[in-house]
Amino acid sequence: MIYRDIIKITTKTDGFHDLTKQVGEIVGKSGAKDGLCNIFLQGTTASLAINENDRMLIEDFKKTLTALIPDDHLYQHSENAPSHLRAAMLNQNLTIPISKGKLMLGKWQSVLLFEFDTQDREREIVVTVQGV
Repeated sequence: MIYRDIIKITTKTDGFHDLTKQVGEIVGKSGAKDGLCNIFLQGTTASLAINENDRMLIEDFKKTLTALIPDDHLYQHSENAPSHLRAAMLNQNLTIPISKGKLMLGKWQSVLLFEFDTQDREREIVVTVQGV
C-alpha cells in the first residue's frame, strides 16, 4: 500500500518548523502498521533534518551554518546563494521506519524544516507512506 499527502506551510525567513506532529498524523491516516515514511521537501533553499527541537540547539545550527557559509561573501549567484548552499548541506529527503502505526523516532528526535531563504515562502512537503 502506498499513501501520499502534502503538508503546506508558510515559512518565515531564516525560521524553522517542527513537522513531527503533521507527519505522524499522515502516517495515522494511511493505516500503515509497518513500513516506511518518506518526507520530501520541494525546494532548494530549505532543508529537512531529524534532530532535537530545542531553541538553543536550533540557534547553534544557524550560527554554525552562517559561519561556514557567510552572508557577506561574494557569490556568483546574485540573490540567495547562501540559502541554496546551506540547504544543500542538509537534506530535502528523509525516510523514517514505521512500527505499530507510529514513526520510529527516538525520544528526542523531531522532524524539522529549516528555512534558509531571504524571504517568506509557501512550502510543500510531500509525505509518502509505504507499508502494510
